[in-house]
Amino acid sequence: MATLSAPALAEPARAEPARAQPAMWRVHSATTDITLFGTVHALPPGTNWLSPRIAARIDAADTLVLETILPDDPAGLGPLVTALGVKPGLPPLAARVAPSKRAALLAGVSALGLNASQLDGMKTWLAAIAIGDGAVNQMGFAQTDGVEPALTARARVAHHAVIGLETPEAQLRIFDNLPETDARALLDATVDDLKTMRDDTNALVAYWQAGEVDALAADFDKDFRATPALARALLADRNKAWAEWIAARLGVPGTVFVAVGAGHLGGAGSVVALLRAKGLVVERVP
Repeated sequence: MATLSAPALAEPARAEPARAQPAMWRVHSATTDITLFGTVHALPPGTNWLSPRIAARIDAADTLVLETILPDDPAGLGPLVTALGVKPGLPPLAARVAPSKRAALLAGVSALGLNASQLDGMKTWLAAIAIGDGAVNQMGFAQTDGVEPALTARARVAHHAVIGLETPEAQLRIFDNLPETDARALLDATVDDLKTMRDDTNALVAYWQAGEVDALAADFDKDFRATPALARALLADRNKAWAEWIAARLGVPGTVFVAVGAGHLGGAGSVVALLRAKGLVVERVP
């Protein structure tokens, strides 16, 4: 799901160069052409990234493949999120962070205008996500301004198929299956990140817009050092599954546009690297 980032506070950020050039790759067989495109799930409003080069490839595809298909109304996920992430009788959230981080947690929750009692009722992993999303929203970033909604709208207008590699439930269960020690490490890291997330998030967006996926992936790897179990489940395992899916899809005739988080496409364990390790030719689209 990606989908989860926690930038810092105050006025909306602006982090876009004159012309964005996100990275894109092509892998193909005799009958199948697949474009791989790295996305950012939430962007500052008005970010101009849909270049003619990208538009041409999405328009030529008969199928758009996303990480998951989210409901048009985000409230539609509410019952699922509640079922998996809310549990009676939990300790207060402040008791689930390291003692040295409690003051920063309480200050961050207050600055974001979040409901502390609601957070107390959430499992640790969901509270960490809620704090991160709250910071994203306050910064002026929104998933409605992300890449996936624009690609989905364009594909649906053209009556192309839109499919997901995973279900929303499967994505949430990645977090729900974390041991509590790892969930608390995620919460600790989220609290720490609130101090620098404006600069960190602006840097990530700038890397994405410049097509610097290896730098972006290195930043993701750094963020996951505190939670290796989450890094394995959220990045490594999914990259392997997606590479297998793409390799198999090359045997089905068609033209496909695969759009997944850009952090999955750069670095040694990326989808691109795993496809190349299978002997496939994956070309960067110039």
